[in-house]
Amino acid sequence: MRIRSKAAILLALFLAAVSCSHGPKYEFPLVQKYTSQAGDVFYFRPRDGQFVLVERRKALAVAIAAEPNIEAFSYDDQIRVSRPMSQGEMLENRTFVENLSAEQVLAISADGRLLAGGNANGVVDIWNVPNATLEARLKEASGILSLAFSPDGNLLAIGLAKPADEPSDTVWIHDIRGETTQRGFGRSPALSLAWSVDGRWCAAGFDDGSVLLAETGTYSEPQRIVLSTSPIAALAFHPSGLFLASAHLDKRVRLTKLPKGEPVFTFEPALPPIPFFPRVIERVAFDGTGGRLAVDYADGDIRIWDSSALAKSLAK
Repeated sequence: MRIRSKAAILLALFLAAVSCSHGPKYEFPLVQKYTSQAGDVFYFRPRDGQFVLVERRKALAVAIAAEPNIEAFSYDDQIRVSRPMSQGEMLENRTFVENLSAEQVLAISADGRLLAGGNANGVVDIWNVPNATLEARLKEASGILSLAFSPDGNLLAIGLAKPADEPSDTVWIHDIRGETTQRGFGRSPALSLAWSVDGRWCAAGFDDGSVLLAETGTYSEPQRIVLSTSPIAALAFHPSGLFLASAHLDKRVRLTKLPKGEPVFTFEPALPPIPFFPRVIERVAFDGTGGRLAVDYADGDIRIWDSSALAKSLAK
């Protein structure tokens, strides 16, 4: 019995040592949970520090500029733009453009000036929102899966489906002011894109569960980080730029420390994926301080966690 007892103690000490070798343990308590209609989306509003829910209204895609408070909705043959009027007047809801191919992806610049739409034919249109005019039209090699403006609105990242029998890049960064393509990278379908707050890094999430982290303004090879085998539906940078949240089609949300891609934490799904909602997660976002992390599941479940442990770890 003594031998077995000693063996058990040694095993416990070994497991404790292995656990400690994986780095510090973080806690992310759930602070808010509520249910919306399936497919609704949210955005973070810096003015009052709130996550705000927006009804999808049967739209194919939604894009939101927080501070100008502009909401764009794509339907089968048109894009509609809404914005609250001043002094409590009725909501402005107007047809922005119509008689166009269904835009399956939308993105809007942070200042609300530019709106980009991408369709399954590989066409990306960029409009000037105040003037309702077409600024540029780009033609890519395959269907558009994701779009994201850099924080200053000068660059547009474009994620593509993989072209058939063609070894073409699937992520392109387009310089809007210079009307040139800055660089391309990636070989797998790029389902999601995100920019760091300072615009230095562009992250692309692929259908093989990996991320490519590209430094803008350079032509250095992007860093590849393998997160899982599940496709990445959405990405978000922590405001510090040192952590990345990735939402996967298996409904798991993973936190990763940059630049090496060290795993920090995995949020397990409360329910398994539902076949009727192939995207399973619509959005993932940090608030302005990085103290909260919000996840919008496509089946209508929205959860917000306290993520202040990440900032505390940086202060040590």
